[in-house]
Amino acid sequence: MRDWLHDIPDVITTERLLIRPHKAGDGAAYFQAIVESLDDLRQWPAAMGWALAEQTPEGTEAFCRACRTAFDERQDFPLLITLRDDQTIVGSSGLHRPDWSVPKLEIGWWGRSTYSGRGLITEAVGAIIQFAFEHLRARRVFALPDDENVASWRICERVGMSYEGLLKHERAEPDGTLRNTRLYASTR
Repeated sequence: MRDWLHDIPDVITTERLLIRPHKAGDGAAYFQAIVESLDDLRQWPAAMGWALAEQTPEGTEAFCRACRTAFDERQDFPLLITLRDDQTIVGSSGLHRPDWSVPKLEIGWWGRSTYSGRGLITEAVGAIIQFAFEHLRARRVFALPDDENVASWRICERVGMSYEGLLKHERAEPDGTLRNTRLYASTR
């Protein structure tokens, strides 16, 4: 399909969240959310290798601007998860690697450590999957959490994704340790 120039909403609103594309000027707040969460993110180097790199305000600003360009060009759909009330960044998600021939997208996410355990990422993931089906005409949305990342694969289960199997030795950590990955999906 080549009709991805149709308008899609720039904002997904839930009871507690405002989920939106990154934009110029988000870098400083995004940097703070990442730095606060690095210890948790670095537990999963095969899945979140980007978190191993040094983080800088300039780097996160450049990343936010690149994310917006990718969203506008429909190459990728990175999204910030913010609180509705004050726009505090509580996580990041997105619909990645679109294959318009199906169409299908991969969903990924991370949550800000100080906001964990409140159901915010579960709320966001459910809303983003619904957005994919309604506005991007997806037929399949899948997630690939690390087999040992129980919090992530439980989110998949809470939002109604089906467990499709275990991909053995699907990823490698920087030291060569092989990791197993779970495959979850929602289809329409």
